[in-house]
Amino acid sequence: MKIWNERKGKQNMKIEFSAMDYRSDETFEKANYLFKGSLEKGWEIYRNGKEYLCLGPGYKLLRTKLCGVCSTDLSRSFLPFPLPQVIGHEVIAEDMESIHGLKQKYVVEINDTFEARGEKPFDKFCEEGIASHSPTRKVLGIDRLPGGFGPYILAPQNAAISYHTLSDKVAVLIEPFAASLQAVLSSPPKDGDEVAVLGPRRLGSLVVAALAAFRNSSGTRFKISALSRRDHLLKLSFKLGADQMIDLGKEKIETLDKRYTIVYDTTGTTSGFESAIRLTSRELHLKTTNGQEVFGIKKLTELVVDELSLLKFADENLNFCWEKENRSNRTVYVAPNVGKVTLPSHFKVYYGKIEDAEKILSTEDFRGRIPRFDLGIAGTVEEIDRLIRPSRSHENSLIRPRGAILFQGKSEKNYILEFLNSGKSIRSSRCGDFQLAIKLLQENKKISEALEKNMVTHFYSPEDLNQAFKTAKSSESIKVVIKHF
Repeated sequence: MKIWNERKGKQNMKIEFSAMDYRSDETFEKANYLFKGSLEKGWEIYRNGKEYLCLGPGYKLLRTKLCGVCSTDLSRSFLPFPLPQVIGHEVIAEDMESIHGLKQKYVVEINDTFEARGEKPFDKFCEEGIASHSPTRKVLGIDRLPGGFGPYILAPQNAAISYHTLSDKVAVLIEPFAASLQAVLSSPPKDGDEVAVLGPRRLGSLVVAALAAFRNSSGTRFKISALSRRDHLLKLSFKLGADQMIDLGKEKIETLDKRYTIVYDTTGTTSGFESAIRLTSRELHLKTTNGQEVFGIKKLTELVVDELSLLKFADENLNFCWEKENRSNRTVYVAPNVGKVTLPSHFKVYYGKIEDAEKILSTEDFRGRIPRFDLGIAGTVEEIDRLIRPSRSHENSLIRPRGAILFQGKSEKNYILEFLNSGKSIRSSRCGDFQLAIKLLQENKKISEALEKNMVTHFYSPEDLNQAFKTAKSSESIKVVIKHF
């Protein structure tokens, strides 16, 4: 590794280092990297002597300390982003230089947006408070931007969040804990509810902790159950705040039919999703998927990426929005199989073929707005998929992030459609607010201490990434962390 300043005062820097690239065949290969530039002027990134990526101003050079391994890393080869890449996004990093003998440490939010870089003007997604859905964003360790399995990162300056009162073993969990908290805040339990976390392991255990912390801080009274086939995961859930542990190896799903008002499905499996549909009486919150088709719907992963919801077509759902969001629905696209619908006069309703609906988003009606419909109405599972991803040529939905698709049609013996037609809902969520996550853990010392003692089970050096991934995929681990120093 080499590092030097080109000119004093301006902090134009060059740094050379080697890091392990993740490849499309799911193997790692060492590559040589060069970062050249500055916070003020931008950066050039070279990989094995060839230009890899050019970045504008607003990126801060940080030294990586710890980086957690998560399910997204383990399935990175299936994501629609280019490889090879230095991956890893659950990052603790520190400043390159010390002040008064100390180096500031940071947890790093993963979305690289106008807002995160401190760049103006913002795009419409940033202006409306959904910067993490900006279509121009890059994502640390996932989409282009080199990640935390390397010894250095370029972090958008506003994405580096300092922390002081949390231990490193808790801080390295902030990214997945914030994502877990996002599930709780977007699908908040009510007084008297009984909720369940299905599949409490890496992410699910943190959902249990987020529910318990939310309950303590909000004063809402509800019961938390953890459902798993593994005894050690049930014991972990109890330590993190669950009230009841149910061993699905001993208890049949049929006996728990419709028992829980909300089920947070963190299994990432088709069978888990199928079980969650049976378990809930009101809402299924989908936190992670595996990209596979479920009951005819092929785009559930993309549903989660866009934090969309599936609901029954009903008057009360026309006003759907996330808890504490201050917005109203105005534009509605109706897919062909639905036919004509009658809506209140303040809605602007659009009909036509799905391929033509994309063209509508480019018209004067959407000038100065997020180019998405607030709501979509679908009549078949195929139309649900097409509203989520209308084209193979891009990753844009017809429906705005955190919007909803309402189903108006026959169930046709399809479990998801029967579920929706019975008035139940499917919600989803993705990234969360780091500042809020840190605040909640500071307010809940016992939960923070339980996370510190129980979650991180293995540390590996970056040279041992292959073994780290094997361990992370096995049942012997909870959380695997890469330690740089």
